[in-house]
Amino acid sequence: MALNPQKPVFQHPDLMVSVSGIRGIIPTGLSPDVIFHSLMAFGSRLKGTTVVIGRDSRPSGAYIENIAIGIMLAMGKKVIRLGIVPTPTVKAVVAQSGAAGGIMISASHNPVIWNAFKFIGPGGFFTNAQDLEGLLDLIRKEDYKPFQFKPNTDVEDGTDRIQAHIDSVLARVNVSAIKRKKFTVFLDAVNGGGSFVLPELLSRLGCKVILQHCTPDGTFPRPPEPTPEALKQSSRLIKKSKADIGFALDPDADRLVVLSPKKGAISEELTLPLSFMSYLTSNSLPKKASITVNLSTSFVNDWVADTVGIPTYRSKVGEANVVAEMIHRKSVFGGEGNGGVIDPAIPSFGRDSLSGVAHILNLLALKGEDAETVIGSLPAVHMRKIAYKIAGQKTEQIYSKFRSAFSEYKEDSRDGLRLANQDSWIHIRPSNTEPILRLIGEARTKKDLESLLNKAGKIMENS
Repeated sequence: MALNPQKPVFQHPDLMVSVSGIRGIIPTGLSPDVIFHSLMAFGSRLKGTTVVIGRDSRPSGAYIENIAIGIMLAMGKKVIRLGIVPTPTVKAVVAQSGAAGGIMISASHNPVIWNAFKFIGPGGFFTNAQDLEGLLDLIRKEDYKPFQFKPNTDVEDGTDRIQAHIDSVLARVNVSAIKRKKFTVFLDAVNGGGSFVLPELLSRLGCKVILQHCTPDGTFPRPPEPTPEALKQSSRLIKKSKADIGFALDPDADRLVVLSPKKGAISEELTLPLSFMSYLTSNSLPKKASITVNLSTSFVNDWVADTVGIPTYRSKVGEANVVAEMIHRKSVFGGEGNGGVIDPAIPSFGRDSLSGVAHILNLLALKGEDAETVIGSLPAVHMRKIAYKIAGQKTEQIYSKFRSAFSEYKEDSRDGLRLANQDSWIHIRPSNTEPILRLIGEARTKKDLESLLNKAGKIMENS
């Protein structure tokens, strides 16, 4: 997204500005100037007096948090400081406290040298594209509210408010049924924002917890994105443990991956359908019920929705886009295939690992089956995600080649290019969070996936 050429700091290649946040490498991308202008613009747009601030465990988080608190105080805002928490907890506290907005300081799955601002508006919703443009317009004009001589503001320790988020999650599941099972749960929090809150949730569900990487000391002991490759050690450990099930998080704990005692890490694409099955087990469906997922999410979710005869709608990639479509469709459940579970009845109303953990344990408890059996009841996922480093200006040429090669496929160009038929699909789009082009393909069989990706790979080689 183009910014004021008078502010070249916002044009740095180590900085990315999108609906997924203002994120960059420290200190080149997310520089002191970018930090200052971003916070001044956000504070100037807040219409109320209270702002909630949380962060993950990155080494840069503490000083950015203190800068954010100082600027918000100087602009006359009361600050609720949560400390190291999941992103969904910040969103939930904004909604539950009636705050004007919130700031989550986290670059999510990016490496530890990155950090970011995820700006949250009233009701706990992430800022959308229109909000972002308004913020960028303020930065262009430097039309900020002035610091106050005597702002009469303070900082509240908001740790007690975290329990209200946990309470809202517990209200969505059968706590007594889960407690009766006395599950042993393996948890890998990558020393991130979920290191305290997720063990607390599991404790309140009566679970014994095997803690792995739950010390938020500013280091990520494995790659932060919870891929099967990154979770090799945790996969080995859960197989040696006596855990009934395991969970792994990204640094800001909005994404969730399930680990089974026999297979280790399973596809992140199964987190959402498993959670949705819990909802279906516990709730009667209203008329015109639906589920909403993004364009890059597995059709395993369609399969689950088909079992109860409800439609699956798709949105552009990005939590804010899924939530907007869920509201539009009045969907009873939704999320993203990257392990993002969205239960609209939880005040975080976004990707929430607490929601996913509680729902999946609820499913096991109510079905009375072990993790392997429940996971095995779902269709196999035959999907691959490939990242290409490629200049943004070439994307339209690439899309044109794909259209020609997959001319018999149905096209959706709302977010990059998605080409789909009944048995397979491929989605090509620039990432919101990294300077790459993502290519995702899925097919009903492994053989068909290989054929799909071979065809796609030849197009990319010649681009």
